[in-house]
Amino acid sequence: GKIIYTWKGNQRNTHIGLYDLQTKQNEHLYMFERDLRIISCSVNNERTLLAVSFCQYTEEERVSRLLQSVSRYLTLLIEIHPINNVRVLKAVDSCVRVQFLYPVEGRNTSTESRLLLVSEDKYIEQFDIRVAEEEHKVVIQNSGQLPRARVVDDLIWAQWDMMEQRLFYIVPKESRSTLKCVQFYPDENFNSILESHLDISVNDTQLKLVNFGYDYCEDQDVGSKSLNLQVFTSKAGGLCVCCSLASDIPDEITYSIYFLHKGYNKTFTVSLERKESHQLKEVAFMNLDYYVAAYLPGQFLHLLNIQHPDLLCYSLFLTGEDARIDMLQNCSIQSPLLSTVLDCCLGSMYAVSISDSALLQFLQNSKRDSERLAALHCALLYFRHTEDLEMQIIWWISENLSTCHSFDPIQEFIVASLYCRMCPETHNLDKLLPYTSLLDWTGMIPGVTCATDIISLPVLE
Repeated sequence: GKIIYTWKGNQRNTHIGLYDLQTKQNEHLYMFERDLRIISCSVNNERTLLAVSFCQYTEEERVSRLLQSVSRYLTLLIEIHPINNVRVLKAVDSCVRVQFLYPVEGRNTSTESRLLLVSEDKYIEQFDIRVAEEEHKVVIQNSGQLPRARVVDDLIWAQWDMMEQRLFYIVPKESRSTLKCVQFYPDENFNSILESHLDISVNDTQLKLVNFGYDYCEDQDVGSKSLNLQVFTSKAGGLCVCCSLASDIPDEITYSIYFLHKGYNKTFTVSLERKESHQLKEVAFMNLDYYVAAYLPGQFLHLLNIQHPDLLCYSLFLTGEDARIDMLQNCSIQSPLLSTVLDCCLGSMYAVSISDSALLQFLQNSKRDSERLAALHCALLYFRHTEDLEMQIIWWISENLSTCHSFDPIQEFIVASLYCRMCPETHNLDKLLPYTSLLDWTGMIPGVTCATDIISLPVLE
């Protein structure tokens, strides 16, 4: 993948660059000879077209300069191979985000590009752009207005899935909200593939966007944080909606995980151990494929098993030093990709994974059966077929056989080991094999309450 970013030059020029994660090389794409606040930018697959949305003036500047006739936001389409013509796509007073589509992996050349425009006026449209090569340069072929198609109207939240080229969005519907998903295809078509009703009451008047780029100014706006929601998918077919809303109680955090593929929702309320005023109060959600993580820096790290979320004993709830994630302490973060987080304060991106050595140490030091059981399953199923790890677990079982009161560690080890060995070899075998030797679990996590609600399964279209 690649990361597009902006920076200010020595002369206060505004630059746009592209960083390749594979080659670790930077490429300069374009420069504006003025100091601009870039809202959003995206480059097409061939790196011949650049879409940029920026703020021309702040509201105060516009009033002071009596420029009421000048639109506050401008969205441009720029030919950059080489730098040539510039076309205005939007000149409006509402903020616009841009995103090129990449529906074909490894596509080298193409005469067509498609661009999504997301408006804070709560609609998304798709532009079709045809290009042609003329004397060693690529130019936009369309004369006049570009063909466009309306994708969705009246949305209140949207998330872009770059890897699968999907758009998740929420539209309000009476007392609850409806989550929908649009799939974009290589043949230029798109259609809705999923619909699910969520019992999430959204009173926001402002559109909330996820994975459409990071805007520092928007992140500082407290009002924009009122809806904290993200959708995660997993390779095994998991579909989760993670949501947290602002709490009126200063020492409590509440968040919900909708396991749509299982048909139920779990809502957790956590009593905070430390109540420093400078601590972040917004939970960050991360996708670790087999687990979804709810993370509040300086407070807790909650790893929820996506495939088997029915019993809480398979989910790790960590506090103190156990919940510490290196390099991510008391900072605002986002998870744009699988096992990846963005430090919004520093602009740094990190790969995140569960440490096998830290997990083993946690298993050895745990005093509660729920923690031991969760760590045991995590070690066997997350890391899979690691003989050295299994030997260390067997050694731990031999030393702690009498200390586990709520479950038989030998029986649990055998069942979990067989499960993780056989399921990858046979499709859908995980629906038949037992995952655990336990039928239920009555243990509680200190300081955490959990409520489970049955929800409707998504409708596939």
